[in-house]
Amino acid sequence: MIDSAALLRFGALCAAAIWGVPAAAADEDVQFWIYLKGSFSVADNVSNTTEISPRWREGSDIIQLRTTFETEVADGFELGAGGAYIESGGNYEIRPHQQLVFSSGRFSARTRFEQRFAEGADRVELRLRQNVQFAQPIAEGTRAHLTGEALYTLQNRDRAYDDRNDQWRGEVGLQQRLNDSFSLTGAYRAIYTPRDNRSDTLNHVAILTLSWKP
Repeated sequence: MIDSAALLRFGALCAAAIWGVPAAAADEDVQFWIYLKGSFSVADNVSNTTEISPRWREGSDIIQLRTTFETEVADGFELGAGGAYIESGGNYEIRPHQQLVFSSGRFSARTRFEQRFAEGADRVELRLRQNVQFAQPIAEGTRAHLTGEALYTLQNRDRAYDDRNDQWRGEVGLQQRLNDSFSLTGAYRAIYTPRDNRSDTLNHVAILTLSWKP
């Protein structure tokens, strides 16, 4: 049975997140992303999550492959590392990462440090990502979530420019458990990228995620 009070509280948070997105951006587009994700145990206290994510957008489309290994290091804390391969428009990027995840009840936070090795770049780009999420069960097998993420460029890949390419992301979504192993999530994500020397951008992203966990 749906928890009406919880649903109202969650709806208010979602509205606040959407209203927080800049009302007008110079450049906007619409994108569609799919995540096919699997999580499983690989050793004592070590788990792996691997995903493939095709992404359709205006201009060149993207395909991303990512894998992450995690281990619990303290109550509520998981330490992880992995990497991603991204291909777009015939160019590729290899992206190792390290992360720390804290979870407590319905709240979770992830701090991720990425090293972005892009084809033809002057040097490695360094980026810090801070993600926070609140998840709220609203019915049997159904859960809603509200997520915010800040992406902060520590070092640009191009020595000749000071553009930071920072981003702000907000997401609302609904997950439905299909059976003991599979769940399906639909979400909307807004990605706002402020630019110093170019027009700011605002991406509207529809996301569909199929997750498997035995």
